[in-house]
Amino acid sequence: MTSTKTPPQILLIEDDLALAELVCTYLAQEGYQIIHLDNAEDALLRQDSDEFDLIICDVMLPGQDGFSVYPQLSATYPCPIIYLTALDNHQDQIRGLDLGACDYLLKPVVPPLLLARIRSNLRKLQANNGRSNLKLHNLLLNPNLQQVSLGDEQLSFTTKEFALLWIFALHAGKVLSREFLFEQFVGREYDGLDRAIDLKISRLRKRLDELNVPGLSITTIHGKGYLFNYLPPKRRA
Repeated sequence: MTSTKTPPQILLIEDDLALAELVCTYLAQEGYQIIHLDNAEDALLRQDSDEFDLIICDVMLPGQDGFSVYPQLSATYPCPIIYLTALDNHQDQIRGLDLGACDYLLKPVVPPLLLARIRSNLRKLQANNGRSNLKLHNLLLNPNLQQVSLGDEQLSFTTKEFALLWIFALHAGKVLSREFLFEQFVGREYDGLDRAIDLKISRLRKRLDELNVPGLSITTIHGKGYLFNYLPPKRRA
């Protein structure tokens, strides 16, 4: 089960193929996993197969533009979204930020500047920076390094899996409602319809099941929410 930390996975939505190739090559060299799509519709269709730590989205896209697709995109992937655009109108920049985008970068893109924006926003995503380690029996969560250890073994989790696991671990043994988890994880009030958090919980639960650690589980409490706990079997004397 010992493994290195999974590299952040970034989705690039950009119809300028030359620019997309430049960005993908540069970020891949910097250690990021990149998936490129040339339209927003295809990004929404991937919701059952991919999980991203950050999205870079062009504003002027074929079909749905970057602004109009934001509500669906942010609901499908609750992660930071950086807009790229050739539009230097301040009102356009304000619109993107008011929608909820975390950042806005003008074209022509300067790769090192884009990299700095990515790193900055991923650090913000790690809202646990500066917090003390959290220990449940022999399970240790390090929020600064975003690492999970079980005894001497390091367990592999993505950035968002760790963020969700951290929320659960902080409230181990307590039933957490969907509304609470959504607000803590996504950072905005639950609208009563969005089921993105359920998908994230399902993926985290699958990951925990794959680890096959006795006593480590997320349980659905029907009508109330989810219960996380870690109760390792007691050793016999």
